[in-house]
Amino acid sequence: MVLPDVKPSTYIKTPITSGLFGGHDVNEGWFMSNVRILIVDDKQLVRDGLRIFLESHDGMTICGEAADGLEGIRKAFELKPDVILLDLSMPTLDGLKAAQLIREGSPKAKILIVTSCHSLEAARITAEVGASGYVTKSLITSHLVPAIEEAVSRHAA
Repeated sequence: MVLPDVKPSTYIKTPITSGLFGGHDVNEGWFMSNVRILIVDDKQLVRDGLRIFLESHDGMTICGEAADGLEGIRKAFELKPDVILLDLSMPTLDGLKAAQLIREGSPKAKILIVTSCHSLEAARITAEVGASGYVTKSLITSHLVPAIEEAVSRHAA
């Protein structure tokens, strides 16, 4: 399979004077441009919902999807996304092991764990695998875009 030539992402810090971006006040002073996201989740409905939700936000593009950890690793190395959204509970290879392998092969990858559980254990696992953070699926609409922005801005500064 031949992939098209894709330019690396760029992040633009630009003042904005009014309005909302990603469910929070953009008066914080910057916005992102051209963030490429890989979604790794075994449920097609979740992947579809994340795609629709994220692509409704300016500057966010879904560059690929994977249905299990092995496919997620392959696509992470092949597509080189800016952010990888990774479910923990998947067949073939779970998100914990996938995150560890992605981190080994791509130490600068920004991984956000997207999980159904909200607990200290989820936070511990996130830190253990070197992920940038985690978002519970029940809070996606209010927390996912800010989490992506934070992960990207930490590495863009």
